[in-house]
Amino acid sequence: MQSLTDMQGHTGVKRIRIDKGVALKSFHDVIPLQTIAEVNEAINRSFGNVPRRSQSGAMIAEILRRGEAFRRLEQTICANARALAAKAGQTELPAEPFHVLRCASPSTLAESHCRHYDSHLLTLLIPLQLAPDGVHNGDLVMYRNPRLSVSTLTNVICKIRHGLLRSLPFACRNWHTLHDLRTGNCKRIPVQVGSVYEFNGFALQHANFDVQDGQRRTLLIHYYDPGHSLGLSAVLRRGRIR
Repeated sequence: MQSLTDMQGHTGVKRIRIDKGVALKSFHDVIPLQTIAEVNEAINRSFGNVPRRSQSGAMIAEILRRGEAFRRLEQTICANARALAAKAGQTELPAEPFHVLRCASPSTLAESHCRHYDSHLLTLLIPLQLAPDGVHNGDLVMYRNPRLSVSTLTNVICKIRHGLLRSLPFACRNWHTLHDLRTGNCKRIPVQVGSVYEFNGFALQHANFDVQDGQRRTLLIHYYDPGHSLGLSAVLRRGRIR
């Protein structure tokens, strides 16, 4: 993962600078389909078709970590991210990851087309179940131009702006995403069950399409919150989980 290159303080304001080469990486066929089936059975037993977001993602992650391939990949990716952050002077990052199980369906349109940046420097996306193929299948949308320099103030302002965009009617958010796709501002990221996708959500703006049929299940594991939101991220996170 290419992410942080340096962190500098200017007049008391901590600022994160991000490498221009930051991008999404994919690792195919990491998780056996038998393990994916076990995970989905566990979700069915616990939630069925009910959950939108759940912090029970930690339970799902532990099932995945039984497999050596995923466990070793996670360790390698995290070690690389920590090394890059240490070179930039960021050595006291939270060690505990934040897990989210996201189940998108026709009843979760409020969670769709909501562009945002993550609060964490590293995100792993693990598809567990895909919705039927088509336009409205919940695909990840990744915006092309990463933000290359972030201060606490600019990050908080950005979160407020995204919060206002999130409050727009679904039709407006959907139109905005489709317009950005047509103009080349972003691209869809098709994914495969059993694969793992790594990106710096702190640098890359992203969103998800809506799901109009079936249910799309994704495990998101976020690592290393540098604390640039003045607590706003935690408040928003608790609201979405509820």
